[in-house]
Amino acid sequence: LGKLDNLALMQQWFQLVQQKNSLVRYESELMIARELQLEDRQSRLQQELRERMAVDHLKDEEQLAEERLILEEMLEVVEQRDALVSLLEEQRLLERQEDQD
Repeated sequence: LGKLDNLALMQQWFQLVQQKNSLVRYESELMIARELQLEDRQSRLQQELRERMAVDHLKDEEQLAEERLILEEMLEVVEQRDALVSLLEEQRLLERQEDQD
């Protein structure tokens, strides 16, 4: 390979690295946005459940079933948040290891 070929390859490589870094940043932004959505959803569900539980007397089966559904959804949101946090931590450790290599 000639010097021009090497130069072209290096420029291509730098462009690819820049694209990769840009995509990694975008992915991080999306994960943060998802975390915020899940956090907001969990907060809303907790509030709704508190309001429903405040009126505890004389509930019919439908109201109790709705409370159970809210609770199940809250648990699902918590699991999704936990999975997202685990993924973010895994990525952080991988990036740290890549930086050391």
